[in-house]
Amino acid sequence: MTPAVPLVTRLCRKGAKALAVMLILASALCCTSGVIADVRPGLTAEAGLAVADNPLLIRGSDRGAAVMDAGIRPSVAITDATGLDIEASGLLAGRFYSRRYEDIGHGNARLTADWRKNEWLTLSAEALYNREPMVDRLASDIEASVNSAGVRTSRFGRVSLIWSPDARTRIQPEMSFEKAQYPLGTGLRDTRATMFGLAATRRTSAYTTLGVRWGHFINRVDAAPDSKVYSAYGTLDQRLSEVWRLRGEVGLEHIRSSPFQSIPADRRTQMAGRIELCRDSSRLNLCAGGVLTSEVSGLGGLQRRFDLVTTARWRLSPRLNMAFEGRYQRASLQRSPLPNLDSGQARVRLERRVNRRLTASAVAEYRRREPLSGGALSSTTVGFQLKYEALPL
Repeated sequence: MTPAVPLVTRLCRKGAKALAVMLILASALCCTSGVIADVRPGLTAEAGLAVADNPLLIRGSDRGAAVMDAGIRPSVAITDATGLDIEASGLLAGRFYSRRYEDIGHGNARLTADWRKNEWLTLSAEALYNREPMVDRLASDIEASVNSAGVRTSRFGRVSLIWSPDARTRIQPEMSFEKAQYPLGTGLRDTRATMFGLAATRRTSAYTTLGVRWGHFINRVDAAPDSKVYSAYGTLDQRLSEVWRLRGEVGLEHIRSSPFQSIPADRRTQMAGRIELCRDSSRLNLCAGGVLTSEVSGLGGLQRRFDLVTTARWRLSPRLNMAFEGRYQRASLQRSPLPNLDSGQARVRLERRVNRRLTASAVAEYRRREPLSGGALSSTTVGFQLKYEALPL
């Protein structure tokens, strides 16, 4: 294996410092409110070994390698008597290859806080630092279709307020910010996106909730023109039966950016939306959905994405579960001669709980991407994983 110990050591130090700051902040926030009602620590260790014929989806011959993943997930959740819920969690991990490829360190640190002042008002905040392998984002954005090697680093923050003037109505203004940095030498540019949103919903019956949602996005890409996206949606949350539920929204996006100024205003407005159909029962949890939206792109400008996602989890026995996840994405860079880029992945996992703390899994996965240069690249992976929950006791 290539030496990755210094890289993983640096990541662990950074992650440990971030988690320490989060824990201190979480404890300080709770202690200022008086008595701590409940503290729930958690610690999980994970390790996996797999064989892939093209783990980074690159061109060339002799691309196969064994891949080992190892990491820990510390967490703590704190609840006090005033309605304040705080959770700090993280992942410190490394990915090591038996040959050819460079080992990498990855992980995240997350802090969330919710304060329910009373039955009408709730304040919520979230902060996230994430260092994620590009190949793991294959069906999440256009950048991973262009370059699936390296690591994407992002910082995300969100604050929101939920106001419930009565038992059926919910009004939620929110603001979020995300900054993404891409590997050097890939041609991808760093991006920044700021979102201001307002959502309002009304429960019209025991089964139906209707609403509207507005959004304003300010997108910035290094060495590229800024863009603004204004969006408006109608939303639906419908309980179809005891186990089936339908969620959806449909609306319009209006884009303002210098590359779009040469076309008529009505052509700068386009359809957008999402839909999700889910089944929740004791033995089968199933969700299928689709999304059509515009987002900032590291290629410069805005990407237009069409996503299809299906997830399923079967409870075969009290200790045995089977899970499936499938994703397909078609993405394009708007107002650009670049072609549509297709990518997808499918994963099957058979999971057995050995005892109260140890879980063993067998995994098979298929990934495929179409780079700008043409010609699809694919990879098949098979392996096993172990998860040990040291905490809670």
